Amino acid sequence: MNLKESFRYQHFLELMLHSAVRSVCDPSHALKTTKTHLRSKANPEAEDITEEVTLETPFFPNDDVIGFMEWLVEERRTLSEAIGRAKASIGFDLDAAIDTNKFRQGMSTGIKSMLNNHASKTLAQGRDYRFDVNGIQSPYFYAVEVVNEEAFDRAASKDVMRRMLAEADKVSAEIDEAMINTTVDYTPVFDVNDSFEDVMAAFIAEN
Repeated sequence: MNLKESFRYQHFLELMLHSAVRSVCDPSHALKTTKTHLRSKANPEAEDITEEVTLETPFFPNDDVIGFMEWLVEERRTLSEAIGRAKASIGFDLDAAIDTNKFRQGMSTGIKSMLNNHASKTLAQGRDYRFDVNGIQSPYFYAVEVVNEEAFDRAASKDVMRRMLAEADKVSAEIDEAMINTTVDYTPVFDVNDSFEDVMAAFIAEN
């Protein structure tokens, strides 16, 4: 498999672990419930009846699921080590390239948003008070000229944004090429489209 496929399988193993944890934490899976109907205490002629409560939805025994989780831990370690070796064979630091590109794209998005602010001149209305000839205070209104000037270098900011985007595109292409053309020495056991039920059934059958 290539790096892109290995990352997808890594995510698949995480999903399997989450499903397994949810299964073992379910009280109805962790506890076996028995009900004893003490009918004889209320009616000497009646017999007591004991029943084991069964769930309508079948589930995998917790001991089996725990065994599967142990296997998952080792399988994730094996895959992660294989990915690490594959990354080391690339001519650049893949993780650093991905993280730096996120910063470039975030910076470009911020500058693009800033560039949406433009210089403008508008008129607003102000209000004040004055006393008339009779000494009575009354309000009056007047025009307020509002001037907004750009507090940044638009041309230079555009240049920075374009440079960051161009570099991000270049690095993204290198990342994509590495993700597709770098081989990871690992053979997946399951298909990434398998459900938890499919995986557990296959695991139990093999073990």
